[in-house]
Amino acid sequence: MTRLRVVGAGLSGLSAAWFLARQGVPVEVFDAAPVPGGLIQTIQLPHGPVETGANAFVWAPAVQRLFAELAIDPVFSSRASRRRCIFRGGRPTRWPLTARETIVTAGRFGAAWLRGRVQPRPGESASAWGDRVLGTAATAWLIAPALQGIYGAPAADLSAGAIGIARKRERVRLAAPRDGMGAVIAALHRELKARDVTITFDRPVAALDPGVPTLVCTGAAAAAPLVAPHHPPLGRAAARIRSAPLVTATAFFEPHEADIRGFGVLFPRGTARALGVLFNTEIFDRGGALRSERWFYGDAALVDAPARDIEEAIQKDRELLTGRRERPIAMHATGWRAALPIYDEAVAEAVRASASLPPWLGVCGNYLGRIGVSALVERAEAEAARVAGVIASGRV
Repeated sequence: MTRLRVVGAGLSGLSAAWFLARQGVPVEVFDAAPVPGGLIQTIQLPHGPVETGANAFVWAPAVQRLFAELAIDPVFSSRASRRRCIFRGGRPTRWPLTARETIVTAGRFGAAWLRGRVQPRPGESASAWGDRVLGTAATAWLIAPALQGIYGAPAADLSAGAIGIARKRERVRLAAPRDGMGAVIAALHRELKARDVTITFDRPVAALDPGVPTLVCTGAAAAAPLVAPHHPPLGRAAARIRSAPLVTATAFFEPHEADIRGFGVLFPRGTARALGVLFNTEIFDRGGALRSERWFYGDAALVDAPARDIEEAIQKDRELLTGRRERPIAMHATGWRAALPIYDEAVAEAVRASASLPPWLGVCGNYLGRIGVSALVERAEAEAARVAGVIASGRV
């Protein structure tokens, strides 16, 4: 049988290789990095686990299948984590709009809905959509912080169409491996090796061979030159996609009776240096005597900054949030100059182009219409099934 090649050994690449291997398709995996996992790693400190990337999956069917087949025990988010806040007026609040702003927002949305003007216009940014459909207050205090918490970029930089801003969203359930997100990477790596899947690290792929069915499971910047000779529209679009910097820092504190409960707090731009904070010990009950918080910064100046600068930023933002100046007992920070794709018109173009890939070529990545680790797994499963079907039909 034809051996299929996977480029990239992050979550999407390893998942794609697994979905193929379980169907009996011979697979080989190549990655330019020295270890698997990409952005997803779990570091076990004496004080508790630290996630360098995503901290949980949306409990989608593809993720459920992956956990079951890899014998991974999931831990589900607590009921307390349903409480999510936005910072305004010097305090966190579940609803950041005043009564008057709420009435104006509801009236504007109702009028836009009755006139059929809720859907984004061509080229409209998320902030422009919010101002037009909901009003400036709702955009500044509700839409913009919510979107930056997902995409790590200002609403003015995001395409309303690319993020599907008018799409109805359902309440989701979050799950993570009991031993941290790195457990998924470790299990995939282990099971693929047990199935004789060759995984070669420190091996960048310079070009694709149309005679070899291939799944490109990398970020947009790495995918663009590989895909361009074989599908120029997607290559051009991927080359135009920008990425936002991101710093995540997990800090451990002594518990305090006044600690804020719930999932976390988002900070509208201009209210704090941080984009937001997640309360790890409130989301998943993994024991431990300390309070674990994860702070997010979209500040390029902090990416290569010494740990003391990041710790100082956390102390200032945390004092703003709690009124208490406390130094963390321990902290671990990770920074990337290009972490998340900025969902602008280039992403929308890439999504359209990816619908017409050559039969032998599959592409997976968080720049193809949906962001998040669950979306990566779902895309990997779908692309693996499509290319495996092409192989089985003898078209390559």
